[in-house]
Amino acid sequence: MLFRSLVKFFTVALAKLREDELLPQSEAEMPPGSRLPVMFGGRQAGWASVPQPSQRAAYVADGKKLLAWAEKHHPAKMETAETVEVTDALLAHLREHFPSAIVQTRQVDPQWVADLTQAMKDPGYYLTLQGEKLTEVPGIVLPEPGRPSPRVDLDDFPAAEVIGAAWRGGDIPVAELIALPGGEAA
Repeated sequence: MLFRSLVKFFTVALAKLREDELLPQSEAEMPPGSRLPVMFGGRQAGWASVPQPSQRAAYVADGKKLLAWAEKHHPAKMETAETVEVTDALLAHLREHFPSAIVQTRQVDPQWVADLTQAMKDPGYYLTLQGEKLTEVPGIVLPEPGRPSPRVDLDDFPAAEVIGAAWRGGDIPVAELIALPGGEAA
């Protein structure tokens, strides 16, 4: 129980530290798209970089809202789809009488939905044939992208050799790396 409490405490504390201090500090020192060499003992061991923010991807979150909006504002983009409503009784009946199982429903043209969601992602709006610029479409959501975080790539270098030599040479300030904040002595 104590272990779980400690894990939860550190998970919450580190997430808050990352969001409140580490990411803003890294953004100030390394803007997205930047790349710096990682040096130990005067030798390069890898790269530290901050990737560009990920692109937002729009998606249909509420099909009913999108359907109602498209039905009212863009009826030409509507189509009738035929589906089969399957029940246990119908499964037996389908073996002999398939046509009676067809149910018609209204749906938005899937290619137009793909065009809408792509346009909402980039350039951030959809331009209708009438010249209307749509930045919001009922039923379609465009979430905010996550913040980019720094990453270190040591794969293309003999990182273990470089870091090991710096460690043995006393070039890595171990005390600073493992120092924990403490209270003041009375």
